[in-house]
Order: sequence, then C-alpha cells, then structure tokens
Amino acid sequence: MSAAALSALLGAGLVAASHLVTLLVARATAGADGPVAAPALALTYVLKVLVLGWILLTVPAPPWLAPGWVAAGVLAALVVSLALAARTGARATRDALAPVLEARRRAEAEGADGPGAPAPTDDRKQDDHEHG
Repeated sequence: MSAAALSALLGAGLVAASHLVTLLVARATAGADGPVAAPALALTYVLKVLVLGWILLTVPAPPWLAPGWVAAGVLAALVVSLALAARTGARATRDALAPVLEARRRAEAEGADGPGAPAPTDDRKQDDHEHG
C-alpha cells in the first residue's frame, strides 16, 4: 500500500476512533440517573485532546507519513461523519414528530373545526411600514 493511502487511512482512523470513544461514553451514560452524560462527554473531549496532543508531541512521525494525505483523510472522515449525523438527526426528528403530524393530518381530514368554531387567526405581526 502506498504512503499516501496509509496516511489517509491513519487520518480517517483517528477521526473514527475519536467518534467511537464519544459514542461509547454517550451510550454508557445515556441511562444514568441525573445529569451524567454532559460532564462525562466534556471530560471525554478534554481527555481526547490531551491524549492526541501528547501523541503528536512525543511520538515521532514514521518516514512514510505524508501530512497532506493525513489531513485529507481527516477531512474526508469528518465530512462523512457529519453527513451521517445529519441523516440520523433528521430520521430521529421525523420519528419524534410523526405522531404530532399524523394527529394534525387526521384533524384536518375530519374537519375538526365545525360550523360554530371560530375562524383561525394569524398571530404573526405585520409591519405597517416599508423597509428601505
């Protein structure tokens, strides 16, 4: 395997390892009593920064390491992880809002507002002046 590919894999592996540690801590603290998750995740972040800094400052770089390719691997892994996180967040939001949206659709389909119901109001404030 070429030095560029190994360097890119090393960069992507660092991001993957960092995310894995965060996910393991989040999973371990998710069911804990009281507010445990946020301090645990903050401590994990500080420890990851300290450990990575210690490694970068004390461990010599191997001769095959290409810094530009490490950076490319890190950036590619971050883009992929952000895309996956956005997709997961969107799915979780859809799942959480599904009952509310379904109830709203049912109410609109049944005509929940009968003949004696007040007309819907628009609570948004209108500007009486022009912007210029």
